[in-house]
Amino acid sequence: MRVLSRFATLVLAVLLTACAQPAQQSPLTTLPYTDDFSNPQSGWQTLNDLSADVKYDSGALRITVKQENVTQWSAAGKQFKDGVIEVDAKAIGGPTDNGFGVLYRMRDRKNYYFFVISSDGYWKTGWVNDGNWKDWNDWQPHPAIKAGGENNHIKIVMQGEKFTFFVNDQEITSIEDKQFGEGDIALFALSVIDQPGTDVTFDNFSVTAAK
Repeated sequence: MRVLSRFATLVLAVLLTACAQPAQQSPLTTLPYTDDFSNPQSGWQTLNDLSADVKYDSGALRITVKQENVTQWSAAGKQFKDGVIEVDAKAIGGPTDNGFGVLYRMRDRKNYYFFVISSDGYWKTGWVNDGNWKDWNDWQPHPAIKAGGENNHIKIVMQGEKFTFFVNDQEITSIEDKQFGEGDIALFALSVIDQPGTDVTFDNFSVTAAK
């Protein structure tokens, strides 16, 4: 069972280690944008250091968090406003007390929205503003999230100031906010206190036009 206080501590003390500074604002990326990660030169950030590995691996993007209490992401280096983000995510190792998901409308490493799920069936969403992590909700369980090492299909619909979140085609929640109008997208994984080793793959990424 997830210990929510542990994650509250994590949110306050998380060490964000980006592969590189996301690109400054640029023209919007033409939709649809897709990547099945079969081409290691498709542009997502990679990394290999003491805290984490981020790499293309067997037709997927793999993020392995080696240390406790670390969040690691890989950004696409693109620019999006409205659209439907979709990706398949699966934990292939490490503890189920983890987190993985999507950062979106990402201005830079200190300003973005996030949606995260865990291998023990929980989810959370919120934003980071000037490096301060803010939650719209605490970690909550949802039956749509498949536990353990099963694949979870994550979808975020961005339409102006409204965002709707789905896991495995079931709506999780919907919120409205106007802080960030556009930005990059990143995939990320995190480890919690005393639980290093989160190991997640992402595949079949796409951003299509919102209807």
